[in-house]
Amino acid sequence: MKVLVADPQPQVRHALSVWIIGQLGWDVVGESSDSFDLLDKLNQLTPEVVILDRDLPGISTKELVAGIRQGSKAMVIILLSNCPLEKIQSDKLDVDFYVSKIDPPTRILDTFLKAESWFESKSN
Repeated sequence: MKVLVADPQPQVRHALSVWIIGQLGWDVVGESSDSFDLLDKLNQLTPEVVILDRDLPGISTKELVAGIRQGSKAMVIILLSNCPLEKIQSDKLDVDFYVSKIDPPTRILDTFLKAESWFESKSN
């Protein structure tokens, strides 16, 4: 899986990238620190998964998700937040999966594996 990690904090982007490569063997094709950079990199890098921080600087998350969807309906969007899972799910954004940064690593890993399975079933 080709992944683009978008988070305003460089240490979070780096940690997620290292963890994703080590735990899942996915290919982290890029990182973004704001919504404008993310939209630019989507066309260049063509990721299959975008891990998107809920509070990425730039345009609103709702507009950003709409922009991502405009480019590819098949791309998996995993929304990442500092809030508890129940809070971020109540936002009703057009994302495929939700992960809280405070979730245990096993729950995050399980969500990423579900995203991979979902993408593969959608691609066939």
